[in-house]
Amino acid sequence: MYFKDKNIIIFDIAMNYKQIISIILVSALIHCVNPLLAQSNKDLKADLDAAFISSFYAITAGECVDFTDMSTGNPTYWQWSFPGAQTTSSNTQHPTNICYYYAGVYDVILEVQNGNDIDTEIIEACITVEENTEIPIADFTADYTTIPVGGTVNFTNLSQNGPFNSFAWTFENGIPNTSNEETPIPIAYTTVGTYNVELRVENEEGVQDDEVKVKYINVIPAANIQPTADFMADRVYIAPGDFINFRDMSNGNPYIWKWFFEGAEPTTSNNKNPQSILYTMPGTYDVELIVESNMGIDTIRKIDYIVVAENDPCIAIPIADFSASQRLIRSGTTIYFEDKSLNNPTTWNWYFQGGYQTYSAVSNVINGVEYNAAGFFDVSLSVNNACGSNYVYKEDYILVFSGPINKYCDSISNIADNESVYSPNVSGTWGKIGGHNGQKTRIYAEKFEQYSFEQIDGLIIPVVASEHGNYNSYVTFYVWNGNTLYPEEVLYEEKIFLRDIPSNFYYPINFPSPILVEGPFFAGYKINYVDTDGDGISDDEFAVSIAVNRTHPGAKNSLFVQTNGVWNTATEKFGIRTSSGIKAVSCIVDLEEFETENNIEIYPNPATDYIHINTGNLDYGKNIHIQLINQTGKIILSYNTKTGYDEINININDYTPGLYFVNMIIGQNKVTKKILINR
Repeated sequence: MYFKDKNIIIFDIAMNYKQIISIILVSALIHCVNPLLAQSNKDLKADLDAAFISSFYAITAGECVDFTDMSTGNPTYWQWSFPGAQTTSSNTQHPTNICYYYAGVYDVILEVQNGNDIDTEIIEACITVEENTEIPIADFTADYTTIPVGGTVNFTNLSQNGPFNSFAWTFENGIPNTSNEETPIPIAYTTVGTYNVELRVENEEGVQDDEVKVKYINVIPAANIQPTADFMADRVYIAPGDFINFRDMSNGNPYIWKWFFEGAEPTTSNNKNPQSILYTMPGTYDVELIVESNMGIDTIRKIDYIVVAENDPCIAIPIADFSASQRLIRSGTTIYFEDKSLNNPTTWNWYFQGGYQTYSAVSNVINGVEYNAAGFFDVSLSVNNACGSNYVYKEDYILVFSGPINKYCDSISNIADNESVYSPNVSGTWGKIGGHNGQKTRIYAEKFEQYSFEQIDGLIIPVVASEHGNYNSYVTFYVWNGNTLYPEEVLYEEKIFLRDIPSNFYYPINFPSPILVEGPFFAGYKINYVDTDGDGISDDEFAVSIAVNRTHPGAKNSLFVQTNGVWNTATEKFGIRTSSGIKAVSCIVDLEEFETENNIEIYPNPATDYIHINTGNLDYGKNIHIQLINQTGKIILSYNTKTGYDEINININDYTPGLYFVNMIIGQNKVTKKILINR
């Protein structure tokens, strides 16, 4: 849990089989053994509690150690850090063959998680490595371990206890794939994949040693667009002395990473996904990431991203929200979840139906959730701080298919399959609920509280009656943002003449460009009251079917109506619980494939004056709908344009600094980019 006291961790120390232990080694061993003194007084507890033992605590350089997790509280995720070892991190429960090649005294860090909690155990000076001056130790390093396809790697021999008479290098899938030189020529890699590298050395006495680094070289596709830097931390609100893990979320296939951690230890890293970054002092700290590829460099700096505090920095009850890196996926895909809750939550409880892992207690799930079975799966997040708690449940949020799929669409309705629809008259006056009536109801809005889809392509209106009082009578159809109590922000509107709408007909409305939504939305219509003969009854008649009154206790109402400028539920206005028969045609699209195939770029990031859009390989004259959305989800800019030979430029001088989203809707596809406005 957040801001809890650390408990003493218990160790069962394995016997040290080294024949000679120096005073320094004895001191280090006692340091690791001390917690054992409390073993007899400690009961195993249900709370999450990180603990581990090692096969050895004192070794000679070149030897390896196995670690055994002894944590209690049913952990579901393990994050090990081994400073000074050849393998610096591991996510397995019981890491084996952790080798130390250089003399020194090294810490070991274990972070464990389950669905409710996180706990970290740091054992300082736990592994003591004696110098080895006799036996050969094969070792090497590469200038880059991640490269674009077609790139080259320079290898440096770091073997100890020479001189050596011979060197035998093997470079899996490299060109050349072998070398007998101490310093090989640059090795080229022409195929995407991860590859082993092996070095065998032999000294003057004929003694050999061999080092194999498994999946050491990662060859990625060459970039064809400029990289866009982005990242997530697994936690952003911590207590002093806690560790944070980071994951690179950049686009554009970068292969060089430069991290800067203000106020942390260490302050920099060149790893793709830095782990166990320690924050010891209270404060708010920036994190910066610079990424580079064969197409260029990009930088992102998140201001005051990490908050370190002795006490819970509560300002208000949190409001839960989140997003996923992908939502329409093929089985076997791992995706990542980012907390977007407001008001500084300090604890998080995730549930991923159908995913592995199923639960998590970090802020951002940077270790990923893998979905192996096809289906539609729910995701929920509960957040808490000292002010209170909040919960969000997104039904059918992750859509998993057994094969690749670019787009999935379906019509959604609030009327169940076993429900009947009708068009009832308004009691005590003329007209119908769902249309013109004596109460002068002007707007009907149906609320859709769904998270399965991210865009609305159209509406299907079950029209019961449609008669025009004069030739130009019309009805206006709307889509509103659904993150307010009543409809306020209009996302789409279209006027249609009543003369063009048949009665007793499912009337389709196809939007020229999809309307982007993230969660709830309203869909409905506004009618006009035309009374040329002054008899108090509208000359126009328009009505849409609704669900038969739901009379059972706790029944849901999702229909809202506006009369005389005042919004009410249908229950408050007409005394019934019901839903409009309107259906929304909604879709979810695989975004990344379309963006990559067409070399679409949105840059720079951060931006100051203008955002530039390069439409890449798109055909000349294609329609594009562009939206600029702020962090609250409000669309602050929306317009249509066409692809051309010139870039599309968006003037952002009038917008305040912060994080924004640029949406480009091109036919049936959507491209979304996060852009930081910074001045």
